[in-house]
Amino acid sequence: MSKKGGQIMAIRKIRHIIPGAVVAVLIGWAAFYVAGFHKTMDPLVLGIVSGMIVKFFIGKRYFLDKGFVFIARLFIPIGIIIYGVNLKFHQLNVIPITTWLQIIIGVIIIFGLNYLLCSKLSVSTKTGLLISTGTAICGASAIAFATPAVEAESEHTGTSLLVITVWGLVGVVSYPLLQKYIGMSVDNYALLCATTLPQTGLVKTAAAQYGNDCMQTAMTIKMARTCMIIVLIYLLPWLEGLQKSGRTRTKHHNLWFLLGFILVGLAFSFIPQLRPSAKDVKPFAAILWTMAMTGLGLTVDLRTIANKIAKPLLLGLLLWLAVVTNFFIGYYGMGY
Repeated sequence: MSKKGGQIMAIRKIRHIIPGAVVAVLIGWAAFYVAGFHKTMDPLVLGIVSGMIVKFFIGKRYFLDKGFVFIARLFIPIGIIIYGVNLKFHQLNVIPITTWLQIIIGVIIIFGLNYLLCSKLSVSTKTGLLISTGTAICGASAIAFATPAVEAESEHTGTSLLVITVWGLVGVVSYPLLQKYIGMSVDNYALLCATTLPQTGLVKTAAAQYGNDCMQTAMTIKMARTCMIIVLIYLLPWLEGLQKSGRTRTKHHNLWFLLGFILVGLAFSFIPQLRPSAKDVKPFAAILWTMAMTGLGLTVDLRTIANKIAKPLLLGLLLWLAVVTNFFIGYYGMGY
């Protein structure tokens, strides 16, 4: 093919991408804006739900699909790199060993239970791993990380985001009632919120009901939980192979963006001059991910998810109850 012919092909490809990309960006931006009205509204969840609703009404539009997929594939890895500003490696030494145990044991319980329950509940391996990752680490953000790691499809991502959000909201409503009934201290309540609720916004909402100190403690612990994603992302392909065939997989996907995520985290943790600008950089990851999730949502059939979501919801409930039970075993057994 001549150089001119190659240029023409490239222009045609771009022309096929632009319409869908513009639609995904506009809807994603609107979802991000609306999510800003309340901390419980996660922009990623709102983005994918908005995309699914729009897809439901406009139906299949083949000339838009390439743009939808392009936005998701482009913005998810870039968002992951920028999300590194949320890491605070320099604060990890303030986390007590009992809290680390709580987090690590919780992760092991969630993935172990998922391994046992996924096939029994007829939940797909990828959906189960995404639900487990969101429940164990940091909700929608963790699912955004895990989506490329397990090569999940839009339906898997959409289902898992909805599942963790439903049970996270139940936790936000029920935890204050539980705290009053048990008479839990502020520090222990912060630990409960930080180690068992998925999204950061839900942790903030639940913990803030008992003051700023409670919220700050919860967010410090939540940050430690977020750091676990570094290890988990490399383990996910291995876990997927084990769950599918009973054998571990040696092949790993090219997760170059994870290195960028770690480097950004190290830079903002150990270069003091960068720390003040972290609050200005953080929204960009959320904006890009919201647009990416919107692009995924625009390729998902809402009716398909609605028809299949009952069993993933049950799996999500059992995983969430397991991690809450783990907390109370530590609370009563270890006295923290």
